[in-house]
Amino acid sequence: MAINNNKIVIVGAGLAGLFTALKLAPLKVILITSKNLGSGTSSQWAQAGIAAAVGKFDSVSSHLNDTVQVGGGIVDQKIAELVIKNGPDRVNDLISLGVPFDVDENQELILRKEAAHEHNRIVSVRGDMTGKKIMEVLTGLVEKSPHIEIIEGQNAVELHQENDAVYGVTIQNSVKETYIKSGCIILATGGIGQLYRVTTNSKEALGDGVGMAARCGAVLSDMEFVQFHPTAFDIGIDPAPLATEALRGEGAKIINSKYQNFMKDAHPEGELAPRDIVARAIFTEQKKGEQVYLDCRGDLGSRMIDDFPTVYELCKKNKINPKNDPIPISPAAHYHMGGIKSDKCGRTNISGLYACGENACTGIHGANRLASNSLLEAIAFADIISSDIKDQINKYVRREVHHPKIVKVKSLDQNDLLALRETMTKYVGVERDQVGLEKAFDTIRDIYLKYQEQGYDNNSLITSLLIIKSAMNRTEQRGSHYRTDHPYQDNKLNSRSSITKEDLNL
Repeated sequence: MAINNNKIVIVGAGLAGLFTALKLAPLKVILITSKNLGSGTSSQWAQAGIAAAVGKFDSVSSHLNDTVQVGGGIVDQKIAELVIKNGPDRVNDLISLGVPFDVDENQELILRKEAAHEHNRIVSVRGDMTGKKIMEVLTGLVEKSPHIEIIEGQNAVELHQENDAVYGVTIQNSVKETYIKSGCIILATGGIGQLYRVTTNSKEALGDGVGMAARCGAVLSDMEFVQFHPTAFDIGIDPAPLATEALRGEGAKIINSKYQNFMKDAHPEGELAPRDIVARAIFTEQKKGEQVYLDCRGDLGSRMIDDFPTVYELCKKNKINPKNDPIPISPAAHYHMGGIKSDKCGRTNISGLYACGENACTGIHGANRLASNSLLEAIAFADIISSDIKDQINKYVRREVHHPKIVKVKSLDQNDLLALRETMTKYVGVERDQVGLEKAFDTIRDIYLKYQEQGYDNNSLITSLLIIKSAMNRTEQRGSHYRTDHPYQDNKLNSRSSITKEDLNL
């Protein structure tokens, strides 16, 4: 089946996809989502909020400085400044659309504190319901928007390009395969967390968008940098629920089984140190055999029902009383700083192909994302990309019709998915070394070659191999990438990385 049209195609219906679709009005848009609209995205689970320099004593320069300090020396400062300047206006856009951000008695935004931020600058909804409420509002608006056609329950599996220009995308479900002709496609497919055994990401976050773009010839950047959130609930649930960082901003402590608060020994900022440092400190305790907890006992635990209702309900459901009981936690794969390399307009190296949100790599995050800069990047680039497309649309719609060669793309069977997740966790996790990375590459390449022999391709395996290869190439410690065999930062590697599928030599 084929759909010939001059519409813009957006793959993915998280915050980046929905906001871009709305911003593109009145241009016609096809929005593709693998689940029902409003479900199956990590955006809906984003708790803390959006970082934006809207406070009376805050500034773009302060927010930029915090972003650069955390980013390990490779933040693209021009892109970061562009996004940060964009933030206040985009927050106002969301307010005008009906997002109920927390306000005080004077109707001023309540701004919360998170790790490595100089100022209180996190705009949120009820402390930890930000993503859920934003997605509810945007989903309702998208459903009512006449310029948006929604295709649900379909996975995008292959992009088609000729002469470095995109001309279509293949989507499929268990019943049929459909080719959609389009000279303008936006990838907003989210993250890669489900490539790991413990993750906060939704089941759909298997890196398909990144792998699909790589197979189409896109350049990838900073693929080695995977951020592990230090305080995911360690209660055997997949995906692992998140204990928002805002709790630490409100005074929660991290303790071990002996009730020792070990974070002050790891970093002067203690619990509010950058995420990579907190995650490694917890991982070190776990290697000693310690269970680690988030200690909210006392006043914070008592007011959690009102101030952090999502975390409170998770505690209650799992028989944890946060007033009296510490919450068991563990680092979990949370956010990918790397992805499809895109420029200040959100364009990739393939003409007509844009990337927005977590599957993009603009350079704002460097080696380690500053807390709550992810939703900021998504809403900023939704506006930037939609404006650029409106300027360029005549170029994209005039492309000739092509007849694509369809490659068979197959999802991983459960045994192979389990092997992939175990391998990535064991060898490409919080800590890495050359021997382990080589084992991981060989194991996952063998799975990939098995699928190739059967006549299939797989996007998740490509993404995993790109992460591993990039981690092998960066022989140093930088931000979220920690090599135990190279535990120091190497100034010779003080730049962003680039890689293509061809570099895998498969």
